[in-house]
Amino acid sequence: MQWLVLCAEILICISAAYANILCSVPDTDKALVTALLVNMERKIEANNPPDPSVLLALNMGGSIDTDAKILLTQQLKEDSANKVTQDLPFSSGRVALYTLALRSSCCDPTKIPAAKGDINLVYILEEKTQEEIASIENTQSPLTTLYQVALDVLALCVMSSPEAFQAAYTLAKVIPPNPSGPLFTVDTAAIGVMGFTCVLAMDGVPPQMLKTMKMAQSSLLTLILREQKSDGVIGNIYATGLAGQALTAAQSYYSPEYWNCPRTLQQVLQQIPLGTFALPGPASQVLPFLNGKSYMNVKDIQCNYNATVITVEYTIVNNLVGDNFKHFVQISVNEGSTLLQVMQKAAEMNPKEFSFKTEETLWGPFVTTINHLSGSSNDKTFWQFFSGSTPLEEGVGTYRPSNKEHILAIFSKY
Repeated sequence: MQWLVLCAEILICISAAYANILCSVPDTDKALVTALLVNMERKIEANNPPDPSVLLALNMGGSIDTDAKILLTQQLKEDSANKVTQDLPFSSGRVALYTLALRSSCCDPTKIPAAKGDINLVYILEEKTQEEIASIENTQSPLTTLYQVALDVLALCVMSSPEAFQAAYTLAKVIPPNPSGPLFTVDTAAIGVMGFTCVLAMDGVPPQMLKTMKMAQSSLLTLILREQKSDGVIGNIYATGLAGQALTAAQSYYSPEYWNCPRTLQQVLQQIPLGTFALPGPASQVLPFLNGKSYMNVKDIQCNYNATVITVEYTIVNNLVGDNFKHFVQISVNEGSTLLQVMQKAAEMNPKEFSFKTEETLWGPFVTTINHLSGSSNDKTFWQFFSGSTPLEEGVGTYRPSNKEHILAIFSKY
């Protein structure tokens, strides 16, 4: 009997892995995904209100636009600090989204700079979630919406907060066996599935909570699967991205034959040239799915907040064309950071002088532009990097400066 159970488990794992291989963007359609990503990147501007969902999508969708991510990360930090210090509206779900987005950029949500000291977004999220829980327990309804509470659960889990257990358990208790109606949309079910799936994978889940959480997760998965259309759309086309994320995250909790993932994927791809996802909001929900990821994968991003901090000196020099310039900055980064990360930190500190752009190549990111000055194959100009007076032989994505090292980027001819 044990042998049969083991064989069944192996078959399930093989089936899930095979389904995952089949459900990936074909090489012939990858340009569509790139176009969607680039279109979203271009709409990130200093004057636009920051959208945490967009930053999540950039990090989950494989964006290499460093400028866009640095700008949006900085905007979200400043906006969250303003909301907290000025006591502006900041619901639990919004705090959760900001937390997820900043964490996806390896910006510590527990240390958001503010005039009177760092702000801990996770602590604020825990407090707001406790208020949601109290409302559910007293009135059977949250202060906001079930969608926002599900986001709270997911963000608390991603941040490994023990508060995630009680939040997930309380949410699970108000989900009926057959959820339906306006309270239980596909979007809400999708975020709920990701939240429960994340919590169920945490260590130390109280045994008395497990059954209730699994039943709620199963009910929401059934709702999503029931909403599949023959053309692959789940609910409606705008809900399909989140639904795809949820079914990707929870694929070990249902049999692969219940979801025709390739059909859903193809339907989403067909909608891209039609402009269905032209706005950043809809695009931000489908991009993670198109890359085989979900918001739950934010927890898998490796961030080292406790590493030894080193100081790197960084100078950019142009004595070759136009208005000459020379700018110097000292950067504090974690030991082991790449030169690319040093440049990102410099651009975050002083975007006017240290902004830069890269192109992805077979050898990693290649720096094309610094301080709005671009290399040119016609003029045979490029940005050359040095450690002191020694040219670097590694690219910015792999070279790791040491403490007190002086890195120079000099606009040069070849």
